[in-house]
Amino acid sequence: MHKILHLFIISGYLTAILSHVTFTNLKCGTSDKGFFDFEKCYIKAVNRSHKYIDIYVSLKKVPMDNVTINVKLMRYNNGYKPFFVDVTYDACKFLKNPNKNPIVKMLYYAYVNSSNLNHTCPYNHDIIFDHFWTGNWETDFEKYIPTINGEYGIFNNIFQNSIFRGYIKFYIRISGRQQD
Repeated sequence: MHKILHLFIISGYLTAILSHVTFTNLKCGTSDKGFFDFEKCYIKAVNRSHKYIDIYVSLKKVPMDNVTINVKLMRYNNGYKPFFVDVTYDACKFLKNPNKNPIVKMLYYAYVNSSNLNHTCPYNHDIIFDHFWTGNWETDFEKYIPTINGEYGIFNNIFQNSIFRGYIKFYIRISGRQQD
């Protein structure tokens, strides 16, 4: 059993060393623009191999608490199909103690330095992801989830008081490491 675990850890490190991640698409949407709206939701190319994401969520009803998020990792194979992760968590409880959910913690630490999601609920201000770039995925995300080259999606559904409020879908491509 320990040998299998070591193999997964080593393959994860090799994936992180030998692969390149690039954002290919980004979709943001809301079911109730009176609750929150996306003022920014786009990918910007820095150069041929690196892109970053900017998202600005304008909260219309504050304070925002009792937030649940469903995260699904999807792999493209004649349509996006579930792959490895499908987790639903209470975002407010998670922010109080990030160590309780290691998969969500890994995803959170990939973007926390590029956002203002750095404190517990309630949120009385707009939510900003500023220059969230693909290098964050290469160094943090792939170290722990072994993947093969291909197209992937990270689908996030956002609920507040158990009511669907919106979504953010990140589309990425994982390929062999590109030389700069």
